[in-house]
Amino acid sequence: MAETSPIDEATLPGPGSVTWQRFGVAPGALLAGTGLLLQVAHPVVGQGVLDHSEFQQHPWKRAWGTHLSTMRFVYGMGDGARAEGDRLIALHRDIKGVDGEGRRYHALNPEAYAWVHTTLAKFMVDTAAWFCEPMTPAELARMWREWRAIGMALGLKPHHLPIDWPGAEAYIDEMVRDRLEANRSTADVLEALTRPRRPARALPAPLWNAGIAPAARLVRLTTVGTLPPLVRERLGLEWTDSDRRTLTRLASMVRATHRRAPEPLRYSPLAYWLIVRGRRAARHRVAGHRAGGADGSARAA
Repeated sequence: MAETSPIDEATLPGPGSVTWQRFGVAPGALLAGTGLLLQVAHPVVGQGVLDHSEFQQHPWKRAWGTHLSTMRFVYGMGDGARAEGDRLIALHRDIKGVDGEGRRYHALNPEAYAWVHTTLAKFMVDTAAWFCEPMTPAELARMWREWRAIGMALGLKPHHLPIDWPGAEAYIDEMVRDRLEANRSTADVLEALTRPRRPARALPAPLWNAGIAPAARLVRLTTVGTLPPLVRERLGLEWTDSDRRTLTRLASMVRATHRRAPEPLRYSPLAYWLIVRGRRAARHRVAGHRAGGADGSARAA
């Protein structure tokens, strides 16, 4: 895949965009595992993670790194999406090899790179549908235009991503049907979700185990229940009517809580800080334009 191509920064999402409003919501934590499983179920992504990632050794560090990366290209943290695209391309350039089936892979394979990007849009849509307010057709159309713009900033080309959201949904269905598979990385992710390691030895094991067991059961429920049924079947994951009813009740409670929560609690802490910062910057730009226009008018008079 080529280096990132020039893109008009004005086309990237900002305050008031669907992407900013929907991506960093707090209930997204319940679907993070689903998105990760969909990514590593792609054979190229799964093998790259298995051979080159520190996910097995340091899952919490890897999760935090991924979170920071998305904050950079979604909310413009640091130097923004274009700089993050350059960083990701440099990071993945040497991730290549041959998998257990004798298939050559490269982390910058456009199909794999586009698939990872698309799963994050699906994550945003599914989080809204399950745990917040479902996106309207107009929101879905705007979101996908914004998400394509981010994709271009990250180094994808226009032909790598479907032109509209219905096309993206068809693409997701096709990938689920024809490309995704159970592999060592999907097993590792499921293990990390259901039996997460202690993030620090300073935390007593009994305390960690007492707190993490209920959380792990919750994450497994939301992860397994929101996977496409075909992927769930390929991974050999049991899903019962009782599980479905439990997830439905949980989703209803989370939606009600999210709807009534004050805005700062509806987002992850870092996302909300970046949203507030972006709003302030936008207000300052508008005030500056107005002041400049008024000054120019006064000089003309």
